[in-house]
Amino acid sequence: MSTPSSDKSGRKSPLNIYTVMLMLSFIALTTGSILLFMELQRYGSWPQWTIK
Repeated sequence: MSTPSSDKSGRKSPLNIYTVMLMLSFIALTTGSILLFMELQRYGSWPQWTIK
């Protein structure tokens, strides 16, 4: 029986589509969270739904 060959050269594997999709979804969620926070700041102090 032969032993399975493994890549021990220290090279990184190239980015695949799943890694790119993961990075894009992280950027989209972060951007959306920041924009939501900025939008909520326009309405005053927290919580915005209290009656004065």
